[in-house]
Amino acid sequence: MAAAVGAEAGAAGPATGAAFASVTGMTGALVTLTIGELVTAGEEAAGLLCGADGGSGTGWSRGTVGTSSSQLGRNRSERRSASSSVIDSAERRSASLSAIEPELKVPSATRVAQIRPSTHLGRNVFPSSSRSVSRFFVLVFALGCARTEAPHEQVPASAATALASAAGLSPRAETVARADALAIAASKLDPVHAAPLFIEAAELRERLFRVEHREADALEALELWDQAAEARPAERCGPALSRALLEAEVRHDPVLAYRQVAAERARSLDARCRALADEALASLSAFRVPEPPTDEAADAGSSPATTSEPAPGGGPVVVPDKAGVNAEPATIGEIERYGAKDAARVVVHVTHPALFEVRSLAAEGSNGPRLVVDLLNVRGKSRGALAVGGLVERVRVGAQPSGTRVVLDLSQPAYRRVFYLPEPFRLVIDVSKQPPTGFAPNVGGARPLRRVVLDPGHGGNDPGATGPGGLREKDVTLDVAHRAAPLLARELGVSTLLTRDTDTYVALDERTARANAFGADLLISIHCNASEDGGGKGVMSFVLDGSRDTLSARIAARENSASAAAASELANALSSVLDRSVVERSERLAELLQRATLASLAPRYPEVPDLGVRRAGFYVLAGATMPAVLFETSFISSAPGELRLATPDYRQKLADGIVNAVRAYRDGR
Repeated sequence: MAAAVGAEAGAAGPATGAAFASVTGMTGALVTLTIGELVTAGEEAAGLLCGADGGSGTGWSRGTVGTSSSQLGRNRSERRSASSSVIDSAERRSASLSAIEPELKVPSATRVAQIRPSTHLGRNVFPSSSRSVSRFFVLVFALGCARTEAPHEQVPASAATALASAAGLSPRAETVARADALAIAASKLDPVHAAPLFIEAAELRERLFRVEHREADALEALELWDQAAEARPAERCGPALSRALLEAEVRHDPVLAYRQVAAERARSLDARCRALADEALASLSAFRVPEPPTDEAADAGSSPATTSEPAPGGGPVVVPDKAGVNAEPATIGEIERYGAKDAARVVVHVTHPALFEVRSLAAEGSNGPRLVVDLLNVRGKSRGALAVGGLVERVRVGAQPSGTRVVLDLSQPAYRRVFYLPEPFRLVIDVSKQPPTGFAPNVGGARPLRRVVLDPGHGGNDPGATGPGGLREKDVTLDVAHRAAPLLARELGVSTLLTRDTDTYVALDERTARANAFGADLLISIHCNASEDGGGKGVMSFVLDGSRDTLSARIAARENSASAAAASELANALSSVLDRSVVERSERLAELLQRATLASLAPRYPEVPDLGVRRAGFYVLAGATMPAVLFETSFISSAPGELRLATPDYRQKLADGIVNAVRAYRDGR
């Protein structure tokens, strides 16, 4: 989990797991009524939801998208109770109802079914379409609530506690802990057993969202619904529909609900899922927006991207040399997504090097702005929309005659930077709201500095370099970062984000994505050096730039877990498109880091040499929009170096050097 420290950390630091993936989903009860009672029941349930607060100016309008739906935040048990009331009322209004639907003679409490299928014992049981009345009608009318208050306003802590208790929830901390424990346990199980745990965790997070209206809970619920759907793709319908409806609720957008449900229906081959989706689509038909029939795959499929005008924006595109591209078709693998409000990163794994073309499309009709990347001679089957959230709403993949098309659906036109990482080959797509425009001249010698990212190298199953006595690089780097972060916050008043604050693995691609999403002014990646002969001593710093230095390439190769040739290829490929003002400031930060660290060490360790500032192709620095430095603190591979790095005093002096360097950079030195 990323940790944020400092004045702005609470607002700017990404939430656990949800900082780089933001979408939402909704669940609720299905009520058994005849089709003739659907609309009336929906109106009444919506009236219960929309008018229950008794506040002035509340109300609802059928077929109208309101400005707020905070009462839709009622917990699931309340909605079930409301649904039962609707049934009883409907039965009173229609004396012939029992004759038409004999099964309705059972108590109303037994006529409530979940929209999500039961996944117990590996089975996927949908409610019978002949006996289930979709609460999509409730959604249709409730989304039309017209209110004056702000949507999903967070309730005070005391009120939230009372509401949680009334909803049958444990205190927030316990509920969050249980949801997280379920998600962690699910991640370690096979898909058959993981899906029910993901569903239960999603339900807990969603119920918290209904009580407290915290966006973070909705985002976590969405992520968990996605994981539940991905765990068992053949039985994804229930979680996917739950997610689609919650997203529509949070955005107050029944049009979105129609699109999402329609997409899920088209994707599913399960007759029960399609029947359930048909009910929803019928109830939401008033919100259907005419659009091309291939909405889900239009520009991700066979439709040519040239049908739209290029969108504003632009940015560098770095493709591999044609000579290094294999003539055999490549195949798309995993697609990683790291989303945030102002920036996002999408990483497409490909089996071997491939060429690609990039274009931006302006908003057109019901389609928003898009970024289209065509991977040439690359195989990949069309897949469902991959939710991201924030600047990138979703990612779609579709087959093309020339290869595979990857489409990023954007919330607004964005600046792009598209490049590749050599080993393993992957395409990196960075987008941001604002293009890098260089840096303004220092005012009074000072530089603006609000946020700093510290990146403790390695972690989890990646220990990094190990000393002769067993000291691990990942432990040293995390401790140094933990020592420096509070000093930066307390002494300099800057918000500080750690890309990891525990012994967990974070991919190199994600570390830079977190820094970009945080809007950091500086990025310092902390490492311990190592040499092949087990010796070495001194402090060294690196910036991303072209280089023919073989030693630097070897060090970068070790940190990248790739070859020296790959590190050199990356550095030289990106050097022509790097923002030179960012490179210059990175070099200045590296120089200050060297100077401040040696000054901190000198009183007790005067013999530590200055190995200077060097250039190399470090993956963790690629794509950083701010001055970024990789800091090799000392050589853990030598016995003397390991002994020093094992002491709290030496680590504190390294942390002091980092803090003093950031202070000097801020002061314009």
